[in-house]
Amino acid sequence: MEKQTKRKIAALTLGSFLLMSVVSGCGGQDAAEQETVESRIPVSVETVQMQDFDKMITLGGLTAAENTVNVIAKVSGMEQIKAVHVKVGDKVSAGQVLAQLDNETAQINMSNAQLAYDNAYTNYENAKQLFELGAVSQSELNQLQMAYENASNTLRQAQMAMDYAAVTAPISGTVTMVNANVGSYATASAPMFEISNVDTLEISAGINEQNVSKISIGQEVLLKIASVSDQWMSGTITEISKVMNAQTKAYPVTIAMRNKDDALVAGMYAEVRVVVDHADDVLVIPVDAIVYKEAKPFAFVAQPDGTVKEAALTLGINDGDNYVVTEGLQAGDLIVVKGNGNLVEGEAVTIITLDGVEQDLNLQVSDDAVASAEENSADGTAESAEDSKTTADGEEAPAEESK
Repeated sequence: MEKQTKRKIAALTLGSFLLMSVVSGCGGQDAAEQETVESRIPVSVETVQMQDFDKMITLGGLTAAENTVNVIAKVSGMEQIKAVHVKVGDKVSAGQVLAQLDNETAQINMSNAQLAYDNAYTNYENAKQLFELGAVSQSELNQLQMAYENASNTLRQAQMAMDYAAVTAPISGTVTMVNANVGSYATASAPMFEISNVDTLEISAGINEQNVSKISIGQEVLLKIASVSDQWMSGTITEISKVMNAQTKAYPVTIAMRNKDDALVAGMYAEVRVVVDHADDVLVIPVDAIVYKEAKPFAFVAQPDGTVKEAALTLGINDGDNYVVTEGLQAGDLIVVKGNGNLVEGEAVTIITLDGVEQDLNLQVSDDAVASAEENSADGTAESAEDSKTTADGEEAPAEESK
């Protein structure tokens, strides 16, 4: 029903224009008379509709891994690298062995520490029994207990040295850097590997003070990484800083997104769209429909008689491309969105596009309308035919002199 109404209005407008052309063409006496036909302005119109409206702003930032760690060998000096088990791009799990260091010295120390521990343990246990019989003093028992505890610590350290010879991943993720080669030496000062958890990526952006209070942690946003795809993806706000960045004059915001199928990598630029205002069931018009007179906004509304009428507007929230109209229009109004720059109220127009659909001007005039126009001008045409005779070459013959 709505589409039929819009088509009827467009037909009225375009039909009126063409009908005037037919009448003037059939009944006009010369070019001067035809020039008196009212000139119509071609315009494009859109139908005003009720809809929900989201005011969105655009932020931007680079993607980064949610968690990145450097893997450093836990050695006191230098240990030779015997094996490297991963390369850049490999997925690893927490605890997985990445490289193996020379552990010969650690094994010797482990054997000596184990022997010392066993002796200290035996001596201490024997001393406790003798102490109960009164054969060992309290001081001697304390000394043997201390020796046992020291041996326990030494054994534990030797065991740790053995464990540290196997360099393992502290987190699950993707290997993003390898600085280890078989035969070279590992130290506690140079990272051997870098591991990043890229299953979830983070985007660091900034939002101005006018909008920072309008967003919240947990709010969903839209993201697009143009270097990978033109499709919008979803993300979630995870952090909103309470302190403005002095350099950017914006509040830092962190957005997290799932890296589905590992299609994204850290360092990519992401466009982020965030809703900062929302309205339900409101009239929304494009910014191109708005014109200003004396700094006051209004729009031109196409009328059934083929003219336009000014409608003063009261505007609400906007996103730069579209505005909410709180007063001045109603659903179903046809507003001019192109060709309105020099219009004045009451001016006649020709609708060339309706809601983006090009109108077929020739089909808007009915056969009855054309027939009626021709009938109205038939008498004048007949009289003109009698008074004007043409020669064979199409030129008008001079009238005979009266006798």
